Amino acid sequence: MREDYVLVDLAPDMLTLKAVKAKNNNARLVQICAVNTPDGYDLLYSFAVDYHFVNYRIPVKKGDQIVSISDIYPPASLYENEMRELFGVDIQFIKLNYNDRLYTIDETTPFRPEAKEEK
Repeated sequence: MREDYVLVDLAPDMLTLKAVKAKNNNARLVQICAVNTPDGYDLLYSFAVDYHFVNYRIPVKKGDQIVSISDIYPPASLYENEMRELFGVDIQFIKLNYNDRLYTIDETTPFRPEAKEEK
């Protein structure tokens, strides 16, 4: 791990505030991803100014809602649609919402833990 790698655990209700602060500091949105955990998901939102990255890990329980940051960072809508469609993360108010039609897939939320158990 690099010495300047920053990983901050963040409550879901603080995401919008941190995104606004990042935007005001001219940070770019680098990536957003989701990973399954025993209780739900960890979402990772990464922002950078030059080569200084700040990564926010947001634990989300199954059934919790997350507010989209796509009104602050429009490209976030692609990441958030992906997390919603593939993992089943409940993301609200996505500016460009594909309504589970971003991918042409045969299975609903294939990366959701229950999907593996159903097979």
